[in-house]
Amino acid sequence: MKKISLYIFSFLLLTISMVGCQEEREIIYTGPSVVEFKNHILGRNAAYRPAGVFANATGTPMTLVSRHVSVNNRGRDSILVQLVGPQSSSDMVINFGVGTMDVPPAQQNTLVPAVEGTHFNFVNPGKTVTIPANSSSGWILIDPIPGSTTAGNQYYLALDLLGNDQVSPSQNYSRFTTYYRN
Repeated sequence: MKKISLYIFSFLLLTISMVGCQEEREIIYTGPSVVEFKNHILGRNAAYRPAGVFANATGTPMTLVSRHVSVNNRGRDSILVQLVGPQSSSDMVINFGVGTMDVPPAQQNTLVPAVEGTHFNFVNPGKTVTIPANSSSGWILIDPIPGSTTAGNQYYLALDLLGNDQVSPSQNYSRFTTYYRN
């Protein structure tokens, strides 16, 4: 038994010494600065999911760029916008807009666009989000309006990042869609 323990100890010591000799790599993003949406709810444990956020609404799971929200259970909704690239020494104001979706014919009666002032209100003024100085992220804040949806329907809000004169939107993560329901 002592012999086996000695072999195991020797093996672990050798493994640790080899790992310690590896050259440390520094990974630095060198592409152009972009802004992108990030679904901060995706991948979290269901026990920590905020009230009113559903993992699955109508067979469509949440993704990096979509989420399902109950207007009756969810308070203020927040959507993370992150800067990929060097931080700025001053506040960075990023523009966003509301887009449309191509709704499949089978869903045209149940998947309809959410209307600002009827189904939700933006907290951010002028459809902008501010990434504070020396930071890498900012939040688009949305207040869903309780009781504004009809049972059996989903209302979509498609947001498109437009960027500004300093940064462009990410090609892959420039759209975020929130689906509102009862």
